[in-house]
Parts: sequence; C-alpha cells; structure tokens
Amino acid sequence: MSDAITVNLECFGELEARMGAAALALPVSAPYTPAQLIAEAQRQFPGAADLLSRTACARGDTLLAADTPLADGDQVALIPPVSGGQPPADTAHLTAEPLDLDALMAETDNPECGALVVFGGTVRLNNAGREVTSMDYSAYGPLAARTLADIEAEAMEKFQAHACRIQHRTGRLGLGEVSVYVVVRAVHREAAFEAARYALEELKARVAVWKNEYYADGSSAYLEGTEVPQPERPRAADNAREQGPQS
Repeated sequence: MSDAITVNLECFGELEARMGAAALALPVSAPYTPAQLIAEAQRQFPGAADLLSRTACARGDTLLAADTPLADGDQVALIPPVSGGQPPADTAHLTAEPLDLDALMAETDNPECGALVVFGGTVRLNNAGREVTSMDYSAYGPLAARTLADIEAEAMEKFQAHACRIQHRTGRLGLGEVSVYVVVRAVHREAAFEAARYALEELKARVAVWKNEYYADGSSAYLEGTEVPQPERPRAADNAREQGPQS
C-alpha cells in the first residue's frame, strides 16, 4: 500500500474492546477521508464493523464530515454512540474528582434570579432487571467539554436562563455516587425547569461520554448509546421534525 497514509486512532467506549486497543495506527488508502478511514477499519476489524458504521470521527474538539481531507500522521478519535477514559481536558465540565455542588451554586449565584433548578444523576442499584455494583464513565475530553459548553449556551439562549452549568464525573463510581449535575438559574421557574430539561436531554444525546456498567454476577456491559451527530448526519430528532408526522 505505497499510496497509503497512516492515521493514528484513539478508540473510545466499546470500540476499545472490539478493536483490542485504546490507540492504534491504521494505514488508509486514497481517498484520505474519514469515510475511507471507517471503511478500512471495518475491513481490518470485522468484529467492530457494525459499531464502526455508527461511529463519528473527531480531530481535536471538531467532528469531521465524511469527506474531510486527512493527512499523514493525523490523530483521529473514533466516537461510537455515546451513553452520556482519557483524562478530561476541561475540569470545569469533566472531572475525575467528586462533584462539588456548592461550587456550582456559588458560580451561578445571581440575585436577579428567583428560580433555581438542580438536577443530580446517581448510579442506581438496578438497571433492566440486573443488579448494578458500579459504573465506569469514560469521555473524549476535548469534544465532550466543548459540547457541554455549547449546551449550556444553548439552554440560556433558548429559555432566557441567566445561568446554566453542567459538570460530569469520569472514572469508576459506586452506587449512589453523583455522576452529573445540571444547575440552572432564571428569573422565573418555568424557564429554569425547561432549560434544565433541555440541558439534560442534549447531554444524553450529544456528549462524548460512555457508560460501562458492572453487575453483581461479575459481568459488565457498555450501555446502548445514541449516534453522535455529524456535519452530514443531523440528530434523529431534527430529522423527525423536518420530515413531519408519519402516517
């Protein structure tokens, strides 16, 4: 493959297990694009082919369109469906340390706001009929942090909230430990509730975080996730709105 370039891959979530490594170098023949990269990965790792078909590519904090030019030596992250790892780059949004609600409350304090909504997500005992012992959260830091910041800004703009802060844990968490906080302040309660719900639902659909659940019987499994929207593949909810109601 004399015409091939080498792309350095970072594998996240279940892809790491299916491809056998967190990082690997993959030769890619022309055309040198994410679409060709995925096709080559599917050929070399047939056991991951189905998951790769639902995987997005990112370079730094930017998702790549299928026809984006790639160069020799590029570092590309493979982002499988998220069920929202590497050390987070932005501890304001992602941290391996226990979450500090008091700090988030102080950061968002605003005397003009009469409404405060706080959502906290915790690791629960049972999921789909199975007894859970712990949960491991991994993240692709650059993209996850940028997406969380985008969601905060969107929630404030859409619902006229004065503040929206989201912070997510990474690493292994035990039962009852808080994995995420969403803190919203607004003048009125309706805006605060709507902004908090929007932030939480967008987090679950878009943020590059994966959940590996551990069970009492000693087994573990990654939770089924949502495909990350790419420049040429908008969110499923957006597609449904564009197409209108189905008969």
